[in-house]
Amino acid sequence: MARGRRYRSRTGGIVFLLVAVVSSFFILCSVQEKYGYNFGLPDLSLPGLEDLLGELEVPPPEKKPASSPVTLRENLEVHFLDVGQAESILILAPEKTVLIDAGENDQGDLVVRYLKKQGVSSIDLLIGTHPHSDHIGGMDVVLKKMPVETVVLPELPDDLIPATVTFTDLLEAIDQAGLEITPAVPGDQYDLGGKAQLTILGPLEDYDDLNSMSVVSRLSFGSTSFLFTGDMEQDAEKDLLEQGVPLVSTVLKVGHHGSNTSSHQAFLEAVRPKVAVISCGLDNSYGHPHREVLERLDALNVRVLRTDLDGAVVLTSDGKSIEIKVEQNRIAA
Repeated sequence: MARGRRYRSRTGGIVFLLVAVVSSFFILCSVQEKYGYNFGLPDLSLPGLEDLLGELEVPPPEKKPASSPVTLRENLEVHFLDVGQAESILILAPEKTVLIDAGENDQGDLVVRYLKKQGVSSIDLLIGTHPHSDHIGGMDVVLKKMPVETVVLPELPDDLIPATVTFTDLLEAIDQAGLEITPAVPGDQYDLGGKAQLTILGPLEDYDDLNSMSVVSRLSFGSTSFLFTGDMEQDAEKDLLEQGVPLVSTVLKVGHHGSNTSSHQAFLEAVRPKVAVISCGLDNSYGHPHREVLERLDALNVRVLRTDLDGAVVLTSDGKSIEIKVEQNRIAA
């Protein structure tokens, strides 16, 4: 991530507000210059501008490594956190820890507490599927409270780059952690140890909405596998099918909280999941999960787990089979 300028003031009132606005402005300018994000802001390389700001410049922070001792795990665990009408997924692989999304803006502390309860002290790979607040809202808090090694975000077309406070907070947190953004490139693979491997599958194209720009990834461990779809909608699903991307997976994280804009019939038939997990809030205003999606999954004899009804869902794989833990119950799948 661009190591932009951060100008903090501890004085009150108007001065504080002015400095905060200037700080955000130059962070976004720095991000724009280094990563090509087009926020429509001026070029910081204008003659004389650097001299004018010289007295305010702060040396860039040192990168904080996620260099805790490697924890060797025999099995693979995938936790679907109960974050209401939002999403957060924790992967505890044999040698690496991965967090996909971090819930809403007010849920960062909840996510951090959950991670610490699982014995997580650092994150090797942090993936923000797409910049909607119900997916990246708590990610700035995670970055501030836990060492992170790598941050992966989708590359967005200029007209989709949001100027929201949520996205700006995330960019600033990445910058303050001394990290750079790793773009989600289809085909990139991350070795998580113990023959567990996470492969980026999408997005394959530049779509006209942020949902379909979601980072799509597939985790394989022995003969078991997990497909994580973010809020990918049917247009992106169809592109994956047309490209012949390997989709067959034991577990499917159902796209877009179970919305009918995702999970069309041909896509579900290609994935052939045994288990589907839906992250959604109880009695949410969107009506998620939609009846049509539940009927498609039922027709394929897929076991459906829902965070609104089951709370946090933990799936443990030994490479051959998957054990399901919902609250206090354990069920073999």
